[in-house]
Amino acid sequence: GKTTGTVTVAAPTDDVYKDAGKVEVTIKDATGGNFENLVPSTVPAVTEVTDTVDTTTVKLTASETAAEGGTVTYTATVGAPVTGSPVTVTLANGQSITIEVGKTTGTVTTTAPNDALNGHTPLTNAITGVTGGNYENLVADKTPVSTTVTDTVDTTNLTLSATNSVAEGGSITYTATLTNAAGTPVTVTLSNGAVITIEAGKTTGTVTV
Repeated sequence: GKTTGTVTVAAPTDDVYKDAGKVEVTIKDATGGNFENLVPSTVPAVTEVTDTVDTTTVKLTASETAAEGGTVTYTATVGAPVTGSPVTVTLANGQSITIEVGKTTGTVTTTAPNDALNGHTPLTNAITGVTGGNYENLVADKTPVSTTVTDTVDTTNLTLSATNSVAEGGSITYTATLTNAAGTPVTVTLSNGAVITIEAGKTTGTVTV
């Protein structure tokens, strides 16, 4: 006595990719009903499937420690495999990381700074932007990452030079020279009691006697 019937099926599974589309279904077969001539329609029933926006995040990690002049590795990790086109991750230090299609990680390396001074401030970096892929909403975790830079022993030499010649009663200038710039003032005491100060950031200092 009815003219309609229904069945419910699930729409395509939700995911993080741009894949809106439509579901088309046609009648394959129809039996029963005691009709003289039951003719199924061939016109498909169409349902538009819209994307629900899911966020995918790219995060950055770095080597925990590196010696002066050593290698620091930065790794970018995305929450789901890349599809469509590679993902490019731009870093604050000017470098970029590429995550290829089908992958979830990419890396780039840099060299830890090296100087002759004691101690180092940590080497920091962060993501500044992300592009590419076929994600519904690709975002960057811009939390900075930090690498501890450990000292390697660099030798700094100190030499003394003097005016080559001087007339009796004239003045002699003594120059103290470092092979690396001073991090803090350096006081050089000479055997004649004279004192030379080499200022921070400088490599030479003089005294005239």
